[in-house]
Amino acid sequence: MSESTIPELIASKVKEHGTRLLFQRRDGWSWKQITWLDFDREVKNIASFLMDMGFKPGDNALIVSSNNLDSIATEIAIYHLGGVVVPLPQEEGLDNIIETANELKFKVIFLEKETLLEEVVEREGQISDAEKIIFFSDARLKHERIINFKLVLKSGLMKRKKLHDELTSLSESITPEHIAIIFKAPDGQSKEITQGDILRILSEASDTFSQIGIEDQSFSYMTSASPFSKLINYLTLFMGTRAAVAESRKDFYYDILEVMPTILYETSDGLEAIYDKSMSSLNGTSGEKKLRSDLGARIKYVFTDSKPKKEVENLFLRAGVSFLEVPELNEFSD
Repeated sequence: MSESTIPELIASKVKEHGTRLLFQRRDGWSWKQITWLDFDREVKNIASFLMDMGFKPGDNALIVSSNNLDSIATEIAIYHLGGVVVPLPQEEGLDNIIETANELKFKVIFLEKETLLEEVVEREGQISDAEKIIFFSDARLKHERIINFKLVLKSGLMKRKKLHDELTSLSESITPEHIAIIFKAPDGQSKEITQGDILRILSEASDTFSQIGIEDQSFSYMTSASPFSKLINYLTLFMGTRAAVAESRKDFYYDILEVMPTILYETSDGLEAIYDKSMSSLNGTSGEKKLRSDLGARIKYVFTDSKPKKEVENLFLRAGVSFLEVPELNEFSD
């Protein structure tokens, strides 16, 4: 591996793969195809917006979201600027969001849940340092400080040409020692992970999965801010595979039948929830046949943080699905 930072990794992969498909996402009744070049442009639009508002190396960004495509692109953009991502789970309450925001003094906050919008508008004065509070959802609002993600992309697109040279220079100056992400443990302790740490772990993990090829396609929907849930999608970028990410658990069961992936990224808790759903409606079908049908019929591998309960593991194995644990990511949970 010659790349030592995330900007270097993305630049190398974009040069290698260009117009090849990277992500798919549902767009109404159809699917939007996102190439490596498309993804790179979106990352740079977000980075340009953040740079224009004064975001600089070492600044913190709070991301309270499931691990969806907007979140992934935003994180990669922040790494291009040498910024630090602090993730919280999608279901985090606003009181804890405000407490965390004031403790770590975030330059910008990204939120997914549109149901928080009204309360955030009412209490935005309690979040003292964040210059912008950005909702990933297409929330309709008129507020100088609280905006939606579409405005970020639109504004970033207009700024990108002007800031191209500055953004390129900054991205090239990022080092492996730059802090990339801070994981907050339930006991209040924090663990800082550098860009070099992330690249090293992804390299070690990919070396053990030689059976995975660039035509494999992963699928996921994970809402937690655990190291596995947050970083496993980066393995797609590192290995050059294709991916689709659901926007909700309801969408997960609908979309996976159309995507028909070969790889599922899922936590052990998530695997047990899938097991429960499949076993609850057999209607005379065998458990393994129902599970395989529920997962799109082409699943070969599950990448997981740890194996689920034995009966869950056995059903997946009978359905022809192999478990690939990624213990390298658990290093960040210690």
